[in-house]
Amino acid sequence: MNYLQKATIFIGIATAINGVNFKAQAQFCAEPSQTALTKARLDEIAVDQGIPVGRAPIAFQNFALATIRPGTPIPENTDKFESPQRRDKTNGKLENVVPDGVLPLVIQNLPLGSPLTYDESVFYEVKALSGGLLPPSYDDYQILGFLDALSRSDAADAGRIPAIIFLTTADVKQISLRTTLEASTKRVGVWHAIGCEVPGSFNNLQLGQASLRNPEVYILNLTLPESIGPGMPGRLFLNPSNSDPD
Repeated sequence: MNYLQKATIFIGIATAINGVNFKAQAQFCAEPSQTALTKARLDEIAVDQGIPVGRAPIAFQNFALATIRPGTPIPENTDKFESPQRRDKTNGKLENVVPDGVLPLVIQNLPLGSPLTYDESVFYEVKALSGGLLPPSYDDYQILGFLDALSRSDAADAGRIPAIIFLTTADVKQISLRTTLEASTKRVGVWHAIGCEVPGSFNNLQLGQASLRNPEVYILNLTLPESIGPGMPGRLFLNPSNSDPD
């Protein structure tokens, strides 16, 4: 491939990603009639459903993992992923991270060939918070740990772009610039979607389409990412296997 061909592809991908990202600059719901879900409103809905306020975050996690990929729920993850950077930042106290959901990165190998699959290279993390930006230092450097683990994933080893998708209440209005810069340095994609309340329903919620927060990692890799979401409508729920979310 000569320079002109590469430049043409680069411009085409940059234009396509910019179109997606421009649409998602601000938080948005799947439908204009929906209301962004705050942590306070989440607690009210949980109580309406007989769920203790203290269990609202895990109920929101269940809803988010079950609905962000319509028809394909994401299993709750309990596996630990090593993070030397988190270990160093916490003086050895914490050396792993446990994302809420973990999936392979699947890339369609077009026009010919089977899809390319890279195990454990996409993390889903659900946060029901009343504010904050999720900087790398959040929760004893948990966010840094996610990025560190993904930077050594199968996808990263193969020169692909692993990703983390944050699914949050609307109080998390954006993802910290420090997080997106750290992710871009590590060649990790960062996505963010918020929960919204569906009007005229009995406590139905829906996650909006995830916005890409650092498109440069895909542009520089000449990769056009697939969109994530919106999810399908659903409700909060608990199940016996749940552990408390971080």
